[in-house]
Amino acid sequence: KKQKMSTTDISAKFGKVLDSTLDIICAPGKGLLAADESTGTIGKRFNGINVENTEKNRQQYRQLLFSDCAKSNKYIGGVIMYTETLFQKMDNGTDFTKVLTSNGIVPGVKVDLGQR
Repeated sequence: KKQKMSTTDISAKFGKVLDSTLDIICAPGKGLLAADESTGTIGKRFNGINVENTEKNRQQYRQLLFSDCAKSNKYIGGVIMYTETLFQKMDNGTDFTKVLTSNGIVPGVKVDLGQR
């Protein structure tokens, strides 16, 4: 039988991590980058500029967004990502999430399923 964690248990276990995460994403002058376009939504954007909606093109687009984190981290504390993005990598093989975290940006994931 699975036991539920109480609020006290959660605070004790994750409180420091949550506090440090909030310190990063809520730092003065910083905001969140919403890079959580679903495959369908990004396809509409690509269609408008005559770019085929393929996984490689989506990876390249997101790589462009994350490629200069050493400068953008001055303004971005966190990035909301689409599930697919969590598993994508830069052309050099580095995970997008690693690029973000190594530059002091907190990656997060969109958890809703979008409109139905």
